[in-house]
Formats: sequence, structure tokens, C-alpha cells
Amino acid sequence: MRSIIAERSREKRVEDKVFTAAKAAMDAVAEHGDRAVNATLGVLVDEEGKLVTFDEVWSTYLNLDVAKELASYSASFKGEGEYLDELQRWVFRGIDRRFQSDAVATPGGTGAVGSTFKNYLDPGEEILLPHIGWEPYWIMATENEFTVSEYKLFDGEKFNLESFKEKASKIMEKQGKVMAVINDPCHNPTGYSLTIEEWQKLAGFLNELSAKGPVILLNDIAYIDFSYKGIETRKYMELFNNNTENFLVILAFSISKTLTAYGLRTGAQVAISTSKEVVEDFVRANEFTARSMWSNVPKGGMKLLSKIFSQEEHLNKLIEERQGYVELLRERSDIFVGEAIEAGLPMYPYRDGFFVTLKTSGASEQERIYKKLKEKLIFTIKVNDGIRVAICSLSKRKIRGLAARMKEAFDE
Repeated sequence: MRSIIAERSREKRVEDKVFTAAKAAMDAVAEHGDRAVNATLGVLVDEEGKLVTFDEVWSTYLNLDVAKELASYSASFKGEGEYLDELQRWVFRGIDRRFQSDAVATPGGTGAVGSTFKNYLDPGEEILLPHIGWEPYWIMATENEFTVSEYKLFDGEKFNLESFKEKASKIMEKQGKVMAVINDPCHNPTGYSLTIEEWQKLAGFLNELSAKGPVILLNDIAYIDFSYKGIETRKYMELFNNNTENFLVILAFSISKTLTAYGLRTGAQVAISTSKEVVEDFVRANEFTARSMWSNVPKGGMKLLSKIFSQEEHLNKLIEERQGYVELLRERSDIFVGEAIEAGLPMYPYRDGFFVTLKTSGASEQERIYKKLKEKLIFTIKVNDGIRVAICSLSKRKIRGLAARMKEAFDE
């Protein structure tokens, strides 16, 4: 039978590595109990193995008015006004902000990335992605019919600015516009965060490049509130006060991590520019996309954030509660990284965040080690040039001794 699906959709298929691996891990846990290690899912779990849910968040949510704040439509395709205002106050908390900004609500951080892709490049144009990154970036690039160029993420133990500059410059020469993706801080899947000095060099280069054509930097900040540097991690945003009008920054924000509210599917695109006109164009185009794709973001998620963030007492309780889990994540990463170094386990540089990624050389070695780990009942995720370990979902007890066991898989 002749396929009746559109030509551009005939080869589409999603093979989600995370959920496939997670299913195998859960089956192993059911069969082998405590011997199995499930390091697949990128969600924060407590020391008893339960999904972390912040008390301040969910007590607020359960007290929202069902008819007015949960079941009803949002007043705008752009999103609830108070939500967008409070979200920007939070994202820019503690920084000297002199640039223009505005935001559009999206279904999670995924919606923020997808809408940005759709509105800033045309089909057939090239997007710049990190060679190690969150797999849906590539899926969304395919969906939008982009070609992909990749910059090497690391030069030894630091961000590979030279690779980024080389690839971005080539794209600018070819198409007169550059859109690049950064996932910072707490990069998924390596846990790397750029230093302020690295951000200064990156922003300086992109401003220079913008003299040749428009530059759009999409920074995925999904994990920003789990940075070990706290509010200080936002300081790099002050660099954008000096951007040219041809250099637009869009932040992809999600309440999934910030409020441990994964299922509410609420996020936002936040535009940063020194040009009011550029920001107005951003709102116009992305609001149109919202209407055409999902219409309204869940009102309950937006009301939840605005109620907590608009009341200092509730916000401070949330910050204190979340900080306890940030410290727990730090303890877990200290154990794993320390033992990995001691065992000689090859690993990309880690600074903070939910994940650590082990280095592998080529697809064959990666597949060999991945299978050896599964034989040892250690379940992980394959990523470009590495194997991701979700320390966010492992108790300290599970982490102790894990690096040495994993090193055996590398050596066998």
C-alpha cells in the first residue's frame, strides 16, 4: 500500500533511549532487587528512592481555586501576565538588568526550545548544537528541516570556545545568520557549567559576529536552580547589557526542575535584547506559534509559580526547601566524582547538576561498555561520545562503590 503520510514525515520515528533504558532498569530492579542500579532517569529522587516533591509547591497547588485557576483557560496565548512578570523577576534575580526583555509561556522547556527553533531559522538552514547534548535538540532540528553543525563541547577540562567560534563563523559566512544552542548551567548530560570568564569570551565573540548578520543564542536554563553557585550563577546575564541590537538571547525556562513539577508542562521563552523592536518581534511571532500549536499553557502551572514567587515568605520557604536537595545533590556528586578520579574512570568535566558523563571513544567502545554495565546490572544512557549517569536518581548508598564497578566494565 502506498503511504498516505506527507513526504516530510515518512521517515519520522522516535526511539527514546531514556524511557527504553529506564524500562529495562525497572525490570531488573523488580527481578534482582538492590543489586540493580537504575541511573537512567533525569529526575530528582530522595534517599528512599521516591520522586522529590517540594512541600511548599504542592501545598500551594492543592489550594488553587479549581474553577478559576485550574480548569479555566489562560487569559492570553502569550500566558498569564503575572506569571510572565514573576518568572522574569526570578530568572533575573540578583543581577543588574539594563536590557529589554519579555516572555512567552510554553509547555515546558521543550516548548520553549521548539518554538524558538521554529521562529528563528527557515527550513534548510543550519543550526549549531553542542556535540554532546540533550537528544530532543536533534529531533526538533529534524522536525523543522534544519541541517545541523556541531561544535566540540570540551577542550580538555574547559569549554571549547575555538570549536564554537570556528563552526559559528562558517555558518555566518554561508547563510548570513547564526542560531546556536548552549545548555548552561548544569549541562545535560555532562554537568558542566561555564565560568564567568568563559561567558565573557563567548558573549564577546557573538557580539563581534553579529556585525556580519543576526545572531540568536538559545540558552537552555532548565537546571539553573540546581547550580551549586545559587543566585551567583545568573551573573553572566549582566554581560547581555552590552549586546548589539543584532544579538538576541533567548532563555528556555521550565518549572519541571525549579518546582519539581514535571507533569504540569509549564515553561517559558525569555527574550533578552538591547532592542525593543527585536523583543516585540519575538513576542508577536512566538505568540502566533503558541496559538497554532498548543493555544494555552496549563493555567494551573502558571498560577502556581506566580502565587509562590509573588509572596516573599512562600518563596523563601521554597528556596530553603530546594537548597536542602541541592546540598544532597552536591554530596552525591562529590562521592561519585571523587571515587571516579580515584578509580581512573574517564569522565567529562563536571561542575554541578543532575548528571555525570563518562568518556568513550567511538560507537563500538561505547556499545561494549554499555553492555558490560548492563551485565553488572548498572543501567545508564548512551549519549554522543559517552555514557550518562543520573546521580540525581541514586541514593548516596547506591553511589558509593559505583565508580569502581563501572571502571571494571571499561577494563574488561
